Amino acid sequence: MRRKRANPFYAVLGIVGFLFTITACMYCLSVLRGIRPTDPAAPPHALETLMDRYGTPLLAGQIAVLAVATFGAVALDHFEGERARRERDTERQAAASDSGVEHP
Repeated sequence: MRRKRANPFYAVLGIVGFLFTITACMYCLSVLRGIRPTDPAAPPHALETLMDRYGTPLLAGQIAVLAVATFGAVALDHFEGERARRERDTERQAAASDSGVEHP
């Protein structure tokens, strides 16, 4: 029996999920600091400026990547499971024909 291959989509999900969490936290912090500035006269921090300009597209892009990677991981697991089931059935049929006993 062959060893099960690792699903590469899991690595993508882990990395992008981590980045999404960090981006969402930075976005929330940026919004909160915009609502309640600690020092209104101080210039905004570089991360706040970045999140103001690119926060929404970053989050939307990461969600899209997470959706595609989730679909890919589930599909690859499904097809690998089907392939493994077919191999098991073939091995059982070969073993049954070698022993002369027929299994359904």
